[in-house]
Amino acid sequence: MVLILMFDRACNDRDEMRFSLFKFKVPRHPRPAWDFQYVIHKVDAKTYEFSGRLVWKKLVSPEDCEEEYRRWRSRLDRK
Repeated sequence: MVLILMFDRACNDRDEMRFSLFKFKVPRHPRPAWDFQYVIHKVDAKTYEFSGRLVWKKLVSPEDCEEEYRRWRSRLDRK
């Protein structure tokens, strides 16, 4: 299986997406957790937003994962 987390941006002068791995220290059963932060560099009184998509599917290949992103991204660009 593969978990694909997609966002419409990575990093620019205005904002960025950051990924984090948290290691919860629980005896006998460690529980790592992935998270992301949407960081705005210079906050003004306006609306900020981003688009994202999560896919959980059978792993076919890295190229298939990239194609998932390309298809999703092309739909966003048409809006």
